[in-house]
Amino acid sequence: MHLHTGRGLDKTVESIKALQLQAIQIFTGNPSAWRSAPIDAQATAAFKRSLEELDVRPALSHAMYLINLASPNQNFQKKSREALITELVRAEAYGCRYVVVHVGSHMGQGAQAGIDRVVAALDHVLRTAGGSAICLLENSAGGGAYVGASFEDLAQILGRLPEHAERLGVCFDTAHAYASGHDDAGSEGMRRTLDQLTAIIPAARIRACHCNDTTVALGGKADRHVNIGQGNIGLEGFRALLHYAPLAHCAFVLETPGEEMLEGLENLNRLRSLL
Repeated sequence: MHLHTGRGLDKTVESIKALQLQAIQIFTGNPSAWRSAPIDAQATAAFKRSLEELDVRPALSHAMYLINLASPNQNFQKKSREALITELVRAEAYGCRYVVVHVGSHMGQGAQAGIDRVVAALDHVLRTAGGSAICLLENSAGGGAYVGASFEDLAQILGRLPEHAERLGVCFDTAHAYASGHDDAGSEGMRRTLDQLTAIIPAARIRACHCNDTTVALGGKADRHVNIGQGNIGLEGFRALLHYAPLAHCAFVLETPGEEMLEGLENLNRLRSLL
């Protein structure tokens, strides 16, 4: 589940315990600003110890929304690279194994040009950033000339960076897939989509799944999440996802809107009931 950290990391630990979570996702800073508050070394060290004690494996951070590795704007490209390098370092301080990032938009210059810039940016980022945190590229909903709506886009990026294979993978988002035209609704639709996904991207490179339902029309290219089972994907779609053997190693993360102990708990229980 994606947990809020704004109330303090000690409160986040309380939520992990109350919800009995085995995997979490957090923002380590402000997701809508280029600068975040400095790391509190004492608080993050305590949080990292708590994750180990509670056997939370893995923890993920979600990089800020401003990052656009596909941007043709040199200034924006520079800021995006620096922000992702910083996030990889911050994430490790928090005890996060993975950093999920949106690939970005080619801004009308064409998907291939965007992919070329993403490949160059990731090569720079992963050569520069120390540590061992792994960058996960999230499939996009497809709006705004975004790169990564197709599984082939992500596969090409991975394939062109073999030297970074240990630090580069994919996060599959169910709602984004549906919005970009991959019909993962219901049991058959989800299995068919996952078969397509793992035929294009090796299952071992897919490290996390965002379990999000959506009311966006198929191919609607918008990112809107709703409660599990109340959207187009439906409970049987999520049942198929949770029982899909090739992705059994993945971290499954809820990004459902609402309070953690209210809507979050309700959605968590719905997913757990499918196991």
